[in-house]
Amino acid sequence: MDNKAAGCVGYGSQVSGSRALDHLRHIASAVQLTAVHTQVNLSLTTDFETFTTFAPAEGHEATLQQLLTEVVTLTDALAPPGRA
Repeated sequence: MDNKAAGCVGYGSQVSGSRALDHLRHIASAVQLTAVHTQVNLSLTTDFETFTTFAPAEGHEATLQQLLTEVVTLTDALAPPGRA
């Protein structure tokens, strides 16, 4: 699993989701995963109806698209020669 790209999506309260993503980035780097810069933080109070049904706020769509673009770009950059 060496040198793979990763995108991080967290959820919870703003503080706990961000903290979890910080920890995830450290763990990912230990196993040679490279996390892209953009991350998505979902809130249980604003992005989930009654805390169970996923209903993301409008602003997350653009951020998620940016995250996915960065993952694809980094995946291509990390690909062995001749594979990209």
